[in-house]
Amino acid sequence: MRPFSFTLWLSFMALLWASEASATAAFARQTGEPCSSCHMESYGPYLTPNGRLFKLNGYQAGHANVLPDLLNGFSGQAIGSFSNTQKGVPGGAAPGFSPNNNFANDWDALYFTGRVIDKIGAYLQLNFDPQVNRNISLAMAEFRFADHVNLFDKNFVYGLSANNGPTMSDVWMTTPEWMYPYTQSPIAPQPGMQTLMMQLMGNTGGMSVYTLWNNLVYSELGAYTTLSGNMANALGVFSRNNPLIDGGAPYWRLWVQKAVGSYVFMLGAYGMQANIYPQYQTNAGTDGWVDWNIDTNNMWMMGDHMFMLMGRWTQDRMTLNASRALGMSSSVDNTQSNLMLMAMYTLQQTYTFAFSFNNLEGTSNPAMYSSAAVSGSRTGSPDSQYFQLQFDYVPFGKGNSVTDPFLNLRFSVQYTAYETFNGASHNYDGYGRNAADNNTLYLATYLMW
Repeated sequence: MRPFSFTLWLSFMALLWASEASATAAFARQTGEPCSSCHMESYGPYLTPNGRLFKLNGYQAGHANVLPDLLNGFSGQAIGSFSNTQKGVPGGAAPGFSPNNNFANDWDALYFTGRVIDKIGAYLQLNFDPQVNRNISLAMAEFRFADHVNLFDKNFVYGLSANNGPTMSDVWMTTPEWMYPYTQSPIAPQPGMQTLMMQLMGNTGGMSVYTLWNNLVYSELGAYTTLSGNMANALGVFSRNNPLIDGGAPYWRLWVQKAVGSYVFMLGAYGMQANIYPQYQTNAGTDGWVDWNIDTNNMWMMGDHMFMLMGRWTQDRMTLNASRALGMSSSVDNTQSNLMLMAMYTLQQTYTFAFSFNNLEGTSNPAMYSSAAVSGSRTGSPDSQYFQLQFDYVPFGKGNSVTDPFLNLRFSVQYTAYETFNGASHNYDGYGRNAADNNTLYLATYLMW
């Protein structure tokens, strides 16, 4: 760890404990509502029913005028963390880091969020990563138009979203842009398998139209394409390892929800189809990808007690003709899938306990998943299975502080335990490393202003 990182971490901690403050920034300042009105634990990203409607209606609700309009939409966030793995990573967990027990400034962000003009809102997130990836990037971007009319004597919301990644427009935490866990160690080893939409986050551009009838039935249809190389470079998101979409890739989303007293049930599905040039190589044709997902969210909101159960199953079907011709794949027909289950309990929108299970499975493919120290697979399999335990403490954000709505804070403790990692439990990489060696303790502090 470099001295800058340690100094920054101590500065964060000193500031956090000295603040008799609560709440968030731009959204709370514009609406006049505390963070707890829209977020289950008084700090994003988990949305309450109010939060979901706020987003679907174009990030518009109220006009509190806490700050001048020019400033009201701006806010910032800083995240500092400590990471420990059961066994250190030879050569360092990341460039500039020790093999183990590292402090890090994960990333900082500048936001513009909320109302732009009547019926149009925005969510823009510019990330500053001074230590891990050492870059500046436009991590999330959405402009949204929304309006509503009566249809069959029921409220009918309709809108248009222009954004930089499939599911950026979504309101549920079972989609790639927003799914649990909302953050994890940026320097600990991670499984090698990624679904299609995970690979497309932040480096694509697209547009979708959506409708919500009677707060019951939602539908969305859109398409995405890869950003040009010059634009992606300018936005800090270019990498030749990212997929290059040939033309456009259609995206769809459907869900239904039903509220019964304090209980809200949701069942949905979403998917995407894309023809992709692997690693920007256009001389061997394309790979075909079909990604589809089934998800469910169950929420009970009973005064000081909130419960959430969520699940998502993803399957990618890949026809890797181009990758096979280029020697990047051992076979043409491949599949991969991911099952995620999560349970969460929040007390007084302050104390949150969460437990999750993830299972990743895929076709063995030695060319795609080759042997390499720490990150590779001895068996050529991407299969991984792990559990996560997490505790969050959010002392502010309920609207009862004299500094509301200018500051909010979250402390998080997360532990990840691997049963298998990249295809095996023991010696998974071919260099003697076991899955359990990547078990990770992650302590994080988030400051939002």
